[in-house]
Amino acid sequence: MSQAPDDRRVRLDLNNPEFQEKLFKLDKAERNRVIETLRKLFGMTWSQVYQNPGLKWEKIESPPVKLEAGENAYSIRVSQSRRAVVTRKGDFMRFLTLPVDHDSTYEGR
Repeated sequence: MSQAPDDRRVRLDLNNPEFQEKLFKLDKAERNRVIETLRKLFGMTWSQVYQNPGLKWEKIESPPVKLEAGENAYSIRVSQSRRAVVTRKGDFMRFLTLPVDHDSTYEGR
């Protein structure tokens, strides 16, 4: 018997060049905080992500990145001072970018 989509484990897609560029430009302490969040996400189900108050999964109406047709963007807290812009595609959480600050997470292109 297969699991409901939200009961399956999150799979991470960190291959977006914009996300990688911003991740590697972070100072060591901030980069380590982001990586700790990625490690946490790696062991979670989608239901746990949606319900976790520390991650604060939120839909973005005007994302700061270009999306494919029919795709939605979400923000997720990856450190105390930083949010990532992500999408969900099946079991994958695709990381698109790491905006410089909270406000730029929600500014559309």
